[in-house]
Amino acid sequence: MIINRRTFLGISATALATPYMMRNASASAAAPWPRRPISILVPFDAGGSVDRMARGFAQYMPKYLGQPMTVVDRAGAGGMIGTTWFLQQPADGYNVMLTPATPFIPVNILVTKAPFTLDSFTFVNAQWSDDTILLVPKDKPWKTAKELIDAIRANPGTISTGVDFGSVGHITTMALLSSLGLKPDAVRIVTFDGAGAMRTALAGGQVDFNIGQAEGADFIREFIRPLAVFLDHRRPDFDAPPINEVLKEYNTSVPIIPGSVRTFVFPAAFKTKHSADYDKFITA
Repeated sequence: MIINRRTFLGISATALATPYMMRNASASAAAPWPRRPISILVPFDAGGSVDRMARGFAQYMPKYLGQPMTVVDRAGAGGMIGTTWFLQQPADGYNVMLTPATPFIPVNILVTKAPFTLDSFTFVNAQWSDDTILLVPKDKPWKTAKELIDAIRANPGTISTGVDFGSVGHITTMALLSSLGLKPDAVRIVTFDGAGAMRTALAGGQVDFNIGQAEGADFIREFIRPLAVFLDHRRPDFDAPPINEVLKEYNTSVPIIPGSVRTFVFPAAFKTKHSADYDKFITA
């Protein structure tokens, strides 16, 4: 077979390039994690406190990890849609979830029968825990928690509340109604796929009240009025009495449920299969 000049040059170029490409591939494989950008999955709508927290981390963590971070919001079903998607991704450290792990993940498992268990996850930290508070828009007529409770009892089914399904606020709302001898339909429940949209509705008066997270509501403070805190003491930044002081008049009380705990989460396999990479993340 006669090899012409064009074929000879092509074979020569390939032969010369092969060692270079092999060295490059080997160097890439040996490069430390992360070798490309990392996504932070938030299983709720944009604009909520977890989304805002994720975007804050995405600004500063690249300095320590050496790669950009982007935030991806996948809302629905009280966080279950985004969490399920997250677990379907490769457990290689290029997807990390930031979520209020409690109570949402246990609620997903126990109530909505999620296709995962607690053992599916590695929980990195307890980054932020928030207290629960009863809020109304400033243009609503109720100045105290007692006034709101009495209005609900007098007009069942007419007063609306915004809830993020499966949240501490949602659970606490149901517990408060139960403690007062009221059924869940004593209020008109409006559900949201994230606290950001819910707080926007509260600030705009589209819902009458909300039991939600205090610090998460800080950015709408000028539009809201606090009526009670779900603590055994007052908070200095929200001038409102503890809820069980209010409920003494009704000869009842409500259990104080710890607020949502925001945490970074990896698939369990990431820690076991890539322990050095996991350690690099938690020390960043």
